[in-house]
Amino acid sequence: MPVSPPVPSPSSSSLSFKSIERDECHSRADKTMDEWSDCLKMMLKYSDPRDDFQKTLKRFTQVDGHAKNTKQALEKANQALDQLLEKRQGILGSIKTLQETQRKLELQHPIIKTTIDS
Repeated sequence: MPVSPPVPSPSSSSLSFKSIERDECHSRADKTMDEWSDCLKMMLKYSDPRDDFQKTLKRFTQVDGHAKNTKQALEKANQALDQLLEKRQGILGSIKTLQETQRKLELQHPIIKTTIDS
């Protein structure tokens, strides 16, 4: 009775993109590609190459889609952060203007300050 060959799978990381620096990311990508190569070699050794080739092509196509979606999500997140920083600058400017206005009102009308504090 034939024994089915072991099917290796590439390792995956649970770390988010935020915590991985660029060099480490490239290093992990290289390692993943090496592991995929080893995986493919092993699969070809123990099975029909045509079926595995089709499956592998499908998986790589899916990975390309995931990479594209991830890139788009990161670009959108970057745009959102840029917009938040712009809003923050506007809010800080408004607060500064309000503080200056309050200071001027206190200088011109000291009675207002005591009324507001009461």
